[in-house]
Formats: sequence, C-alpha cells, structure tokens
Amino acid sequence: MKKVKYLVALLLGVLIVTGCQGKDQTKTMVCSRTINQEQASMDLSYTVTYTGDYVEKVESIEKVTSTDTSALNSYKEEIEATYKPYANIKYYDTKVTVDGNTLTSKVTIDYSKIDYKEFTNIDSANSQIFTSDGKVKLETMESLYEQIGATCTKK
Repeated sequence: MKKVKYLVALLLGVLIVTGCQGKDQTKTMVCSRTINQEQASMDLSYTVTYTGDYVEKVESIEKVTSTDTSALNSYKEEIEATYKPYANIKYYDTKVTVDGNTLTSKVTIDYSKIDYKEFTNIDSANSQIFTSDGKVKLETMESLYEQIGATCTKK
C-alpha cells in the first residue's frame, strides 16, 4: 500500500513538474528613442509583451514636447486622423492627449487577439509584420523599432 501511494505521489509530482516546464514564460522587451530638435523633443517608448518567439501585445507611448501649443494641437488632429480607420477594430486602442506643452499618443494592440485580416485590409503595409497564420514574430517587431533608431532591451 505504501508503494502504491509513493508511486501515485511520484507520478503526480512528475506531471506537475513537466507540465509547468513545457510552457513558455511571458516576457517583455522595451524599445525606446529620444529625439531632440530645435522646436520639439520626442520620447518614444514601445513595450512588447511576448511568449516564445511571438508578440502578444504592444503598448506604444510617444510624447512630443514643444512650446508651440498650436503645433501640438495640429499634430493631435493629424494623429487622430491616422488612427481613425482603426477605430472599430477590437484590441486596437488609442488615446491622444495634449497636456500643457506635451502631446501624448498611446496605442495598445493585442496582436494575439486582433483580427489581422481586418487590420491589414485597412493598410496593406501592415501585412509585413504578420506571418501567414496571423502571428507577429518578435524579431520582426524588434527589427522595425531598430529601423527607426530605437534601442531594444529584453527583460
């Protein structure tokens, strides 16, 4: 009887341990860049949540600081017009605000849930980030951010 209990406990232990080891952990990569120009400065930050080789979610926060508030309001209108076609896509959330001399654009995209066909129908250029089965590879996203001069760090 003791041997049976021992074997059952051992089997349960093996199942629990192997079950836990088989799953990839969710990790984060942060890409950022600061740009200083005469009339404005920009702080760009992209937080990428990923599991294994695939992106789950990206949160982009782009801040433009300028003493020219009319220019900031014009930027706000342009950015909102850019995001407008995506307004009805689930898992694509945007918010653009101007507070004092800083414009903040925040975009959150859940790539693990978004309808990638609908997303790419709005702008076919979006298709370059997706694999044929609608996933986004981490290396693709990292390459895109590095192309705009951002530095990426995996945590």
